Amino acid sequence: MHRTRVHERAVASIPRMIARTPPPVYASVVLPVAVLLAAAAVQPWLPPSDLMRDSQVIAARHDAASPAYGLVSNLGIVVLVLSSGAAATARLILRDARAPWPGLLLWMAVLCLVLGLDDLLLLHEAATFAPWTAAAIAAAYGFAFLRFVLAFRSLIVRDLDVGLLVLAVGSFGVSAATDLFVAATQASVLVEDGAKLLGLVAWSAFVLRTVLAASRHSGASTSTNTSTATSTRTGSDAPSPVSALEV
Repeated sequence: MHRTRVHERAVASIPRMIARTPPPVYASVVLPVAVLLAAAAVQPWLPPSDLMRDSQVIAARHDAASPAYGLVSNLGIVVLVLSSGAAATARLILRDARAPWPGLLLWMAVLCLVLGLDDLLLLHEAATFAPWTAAAIAAAYGFAFLRFVLAFRSLIVRDLDVGLLVLAVGSFGVSAATDLFVAATQASVLVEDGAKLLGLVAWSAFVLRTVLAASRHSGASTSTNTSTATSTRTGSDAPSPVSALEV
């Protein structure tokens, strides 16, 4: 009976954790991606796949190059790199913060950088060195992400944007399933790479809001320590005003 109640409380807390993130944050993640995908679908100049796929792959297929090739994919790389830089900068500034914030920020910076380099260098597809390497790389990413979530699960559940993390994971899952089980068409490319972009933007928003949360918690911790030190100093060890005058 006790275990059942604990499970029910955990399930009941999931909506509250998702509601922790303000609706405007969800809108700022979803709406730009939706507008970008709609623009890619209706624009008359290029097939949507030329905008959504990796620029190197599209250029090789056409035996030509264009700044528009892979535009949407390149935006995803830019978002990841910016998020990595934000997390790395926060890690340097907050290196003396209370654990586990420094470790969390370092993990985020590395994950963002690795995913960005993977997209840039096509490690997961065109740049693989053997037929099995693509699956091995994908498995390594999955293991690293799972390790990250398990290592910081308490902090994530208590203080961070669980809803954004769920949105990112779900979007990556839709992208991977479309790639594996749906024949390649213009529509499926929009779904696959659109879901991937939504996942990247949601993950990046999660990282940026974590940076803000780490800054707030570190600031609060600093204020508490300062108050404690002041209280201690105004105790028995503090110099007496009369003694100061006498000197």
